[in-house]
Amino acid sequence: MKIKLSILTVFFFTTLAVKVNAQSGDSKKIDLKEKPEKTGQRIVDNIIDRRFGWRYQKVCTYYGALIFAEATENKNIAKQVSDGYSKYLSGKKKPHSGHVDYNVFGIWPFEIFRQTGDEKYLTIPKKLADDEFANPRVDGLTELTRFWVDDMYMVGSLQVQAYKSTKDKVYLDRAALQLKTYCEKLQRPNGLFYHREDAPFYWGRGNGWAAAALTETLLVLPETHEYYKPLLEAYQKMMLTLLDYQGEDGMWHQLLDDPESYPETSCTGMFLYALASGIENGWLPSEKYSANVEKAWNALAGYVNQKGEVENVCVGTNAKDNKKHYLTRPKKTGNFHGQAAVLWAATAMVRLTEN
Repeated sequence: MKIKLSILTVFFFTTLAVKVNAQSGDSKKIDLKEKPEKTGQRIVDNIIDRRFGWRYQKVCTYYGALIFAEATENKNIAKQVSDGYSKYLSGKKKPHSGHVDYNVFGIWPFEIFRQTGDEKYLTIPKKLADDEFANPRVDGLTELTRFWVDDMYMVGSLQVQAYKSTKDKVYLDRAALQLKTYCEKLQRPNGLFYHREDAPFYWGRGNGWAAAALTETLLVLPETHEYYKPLLEAYQKMMLTLLDYQGEDGMWHQLLDDPESYPETSCTGMFLYALASGIENGWLPSEKYSANVEKAWNALAGYVNQKGEVENVCVGTNAKDNKKHYLTRPKKTGNFHGQAAVLWAATAMVRLTEN
């Protein structure tokens, strides 16, 4: 009788373990050709040697370096990026404001505050976040609303970082409303986003901004929030469609639905950030998405040269109702749009593979 019970007990716990692993997904089985810690460090070393500035693509890179520092427990990186902010802290330099691309500057000091608790870093970003909604539209959106897909991140991330730093729910509500409305306006039935209503193209990085914004918001939005379900559904619909548009090499392209357009690193990094975060947080089933994440990282890491410069990065791109406009946009090496995106991706991969 004791032997039978022992066998049953072993069978029960073995079965339970299999079920738990199937539900949670064993992310450690992802086979990476290069560790994200190594790739991310090369990019950080590169940006630290370059002049610090206020433009949105640079700020997104500094934010990426900070979250990468936290994920890898590298206090030296955090200090280097914080030191780069010193001229703004002292007033010797001032960020621009009054436009969504300018105001997103606040995510940099907000993240420094979140990691240090030093309130001197709150003054500038809190003003930027508050000014953005000082005179809201009648529908509750910021007066700076222009319905470009890029704005989902510029507005959404700033308000989310304000919430993470202050714990004031008003910021989270602003971000959620802004993203929900943009999804209703720009997301198509297949889950992808137009750059703008009158620029009906699935531009890679534009969709990357949307994916990253939804991810940043869902990471902190309570399931009880009125917009949690529609935002999660918008995110999941997008992630599912992205699987169909991923190239055989693991990359996504400058125009997502045009495989003849060039493989583009900034959108691939942003999608990878969203996908890996989704697996880690249970929004996406590991068994369905892990292979795509593995393929994406192994491809993307190959576009980071030994100098820590990300290659094949589309330059800044305005919205136009002209397909040729997107197809002929130059690609650069070391452009900060790519540096930021790959740092975000590296951070998500570190989090995923260490859990």
